[in-house]
Amino acid sequence: MTQTHENPDAADDSGREMWSMYDADRIPTGTTMARGDQFRPGELHMVVHVCIFDWGSAGVGPGSAAGLNSGAGSRAGSGTGTGSGDEVRMLIQRRTDHKAGWPGMWDVTVGGSATAGESSARGAEREVYEELGLRIDLTGTRPSFTFNFRHGFDDFYLLRAGSCTTDTRANQRANHRANVATNIAPATDLPPIELADLAVPNDEVAEVRWATRAEIHALRDAGEFIPYRPSAIDFVFDMLGRNDILDLADEGGRPGTDIADFG
Repeated sequence: MTQTHENPDAADDSGREMWSMYDADRIPTGTTMARGDQFRPGELHMVVHVCIFDWGSAGVGPGSAAGLNSGAGSRAGSGTGTGSGDEVRMLIQRRTDHKAGWPGMWDVTVGGSATAGESSARGAEREVYEELGLRIDLTGTRPSFTFNFRHGFDDFYLLRAGSCTTDTRANQRANHRANVATNIAPATDLPPIELADLAVPNDEVAEVRWATRAEIHALRDAGEFIPYRPSAIDFVFDMLGRNDILDLADEGGRPGTDIADFG
């Protein structure tokens, strides 16, 4: 799929993608740079990743923790199957052979740089459409977490696709106590996804498939997946459906663990 940008500032006269620059406090500097140029000292840019999971796979669904921690840290599996049948699967993509970075390698669902003047959420929406042909709406959605890297900030959005599409983000505070036993948000973010309906292959993505945590580790160990740290892969799976980094089920609802007590 050919890249298109609604923002006229997203590309320079030669068509190169333009990025907004930020300082270490994530405050815009008011400057931009073109993809491929050298970073100036102290300037950073914003990257987004979207990880879509098959929330309805293998009996894993709203309110259930089953499968979320299955295979944690495991290196079992050949990377070619569909898993043991009781694990959540992530939609992964294989990059085309002519991509400038990590050509032909498997990667998480979607990733790319936010363009000049683009928010994190809008950048994530655009990347999902450009790489998969899928329209999503992240209005009012914060990243699930952010990793820092040498040249910027990497926002991760973890989305669950399945048959229950009730949006509970606005009701998270009210539902918090009901969910404290499992610390799992009881809803999905997207309707079910059929691989045949995605706009793949395209200029950026050669193919897509579902993969369990263990299968992703196996692909990485075989040199076929972008070499993210194994602990980072585990962290992505561990945070799926979680409201925050505290294990509130273990906290037992002690004072100070309520969502309203933070901040």
